[in-house]
This record gives sequence, structure tokens and C-alpha cells, in this order.
Amino acid sequence: MVSFQDMPLGLQIAHRACALECGWRFAICSSDAPITPYYAALGFAVIANDEPDRGQAHSLHFAVRAAQTTTASALLVLLADMPFVTQDHLRAIVATGGLAASTDGKATMPPALFPRDMWPALLTATGDSGARHLLRDARLIEASASELRDIDVVADLPRPRSV
Repeated sequence: MVSFQDMPLGLQIAHRACALECGWRFAICSSDAPITPYYAALGFAVIANDEPDRGQAHSLHFAVRAAQTTTASALLVLLADMPFVTQDHLRAIVATGGLAASTDGKATMPPALFPRDMWPALLTATGDSGARHLLRDARLIEASASELRDIDVVADLPRPRSV
């Protein structure tokens, strides 16, 4: 488990999601992931995806199926490896109330909001591109590339400044 800013990497975005006061929170991760108890302690229902190599869409399917058991009107998709996304950015996406996604001015990406009527289409997504093909008509909420940066490997983490 990679630590960043004195907590497991995936908890930065999880804490910001908790502040949104959403009705339900789901964390999709391997059943043996060391971060699982942290998500549970924050009130996330942890859903095991023991085949993460099947791509982002496979994890997304778990989230959609869990959301379908609720009365939620939309699904906000967040990635645990995006620790720099701000609370203001998440609130702006949710405030659209409809199909919305993040952009750095070049690419469309999560965090993204999908209204309930799009959930069946989310279940058709495949591979690692997730639901990108469904975001063509999304309202785009801009943020800097540094805010939307993801951490794929430890080397992607910012280096501490020397004193």
C-alpha cells in the first residue's frame, strides 16, 4: 500500500467523496487489498473485484450493479489514484446533475457523473478505456492537468521538497 501525505494513496479522494454527503459510497478493490479496512471505516461498502486485470470497465460494472440496488439518481465515478482532485472540482461535477466529466483541456476523464438512465450503457463498457466512449456529450468541467493527474506508479508521486 502506497502512502501519500500521511495516508494510503486512495484515501485522499475517498475523504473528498465523504464530504459530498452522497447517499451511498462504494469502493471497488481486491478482497485482499490492504486499503479495504480504511474504506470500510469511512463508510464505503467494499465490493471485491478479484480480477482487476480485466480492466477499468470490469470495476465499473461492479459499481453500477451496486448503485442499481439503490435509489440514487446518478453515479459519480472516482479513481483512487487521483489524489489531487479538489473538493471544489467534485462539487462542480455533481452540481451539473447530469452527464459530466473532467477535462484538462485536452482529454476527457474521471471524475465523471453518470445519470441513472445511462447505467445500462455503462454495463456495456469493456477494457481499460472504461466509459470514455459515453462521455462525448458530457458537460466538461475543467481542471488543471496537475489536479487531474493520476498516480500509476510510485515514481509518479511528487518528490518531497528539501529544506
